[in-house]
Amino acid sequence: MARILIIEDNPANVELMAFLLAAYGHTPVSAPDGARGVAAARAERPDLVACDVNLPGMNGFEVLAVLKAEPQLAGVPVLAVTALAMAGDREKVLAAGFDGYISKPIEPESFVAELEAFLAPPPAAAEAPREGERTVLLVDDDPFMLAVLGEMLADEPYRVLSAASGEEALELLRREAVEVILCDQSMPGMSGTEMLSRAATLYPHTVRLMLTGQQDLAGVEAAVHSGVADAHYAKPVSAKSLRECMAEALRRQEARRSL
Repeated sequence: MARILIIEDNPANVELMAFLLAAYGHTPVSAPDGARGVAAARAERPDLVACDVNLPGMNGFEVLAVLKAEPQLAGVPVLAVTALAMAGDREKVLAAGFDGYISKPIEPESFVAELEAFLAPPPAAAEAPREGERTVLLVDDDPFMLAVLGEMLADEPYRVLSAASGEEALELLRREAVEVILCDQSMPGMSGTEMLSRAATLYPHTVRLMLTGQQDLAGVEAAVHSGVADAHYAKPVSAKSLRECMAEALRRQEARRSL
């Protein structure tokens, strides 16, 4: 289910919204003012933000402007939850860039459904692996590179999953048993080394490889040295080299799993 950030200065409203969201299986996170709401959005990476307009200090319009200006948060729906009820208020809120408008007092019977209408549909379940098939995860924010790498592995006995960001990769890892991760370093939001660091903690048996075209490799080499990444390969990579590195990674994964 979704992680939903409530930015609201009225504790009673927060309590009611959080109760309703939790009852429907969502994870509510709250902040009592605009500045802390922005900080919470950066830290929590919510799936949706429900924001009061009349907040102390930084108001809802200012919160919206900050969130929409940040690449890693620009795609997150932000809904105005407000008591503004004058003629033209709804149009003003939507014209400012809010993705939706919910009036106060909220209707408990419909509040969650109103928010859920703005959530992205859950990703389609990946096809289950066939017997003997190994699962690898490709992570790169360049869709062309993902397509090329996937094509290089198309004739191999692998089930190939792909993710366009570190956040998407971690979500896939929560749902799928992955044996090898091949990850780009330079991605918006979460870098490759940050994603692999989290994967190393959560899924220590998974082999973690980096594939990058960066000239400055200090961060990548540090990740390999510390054990966050198992190996590094440079772009561009040939199909033969990619298949060889995957075969070696799977041998390493089998040995690691047997320990």
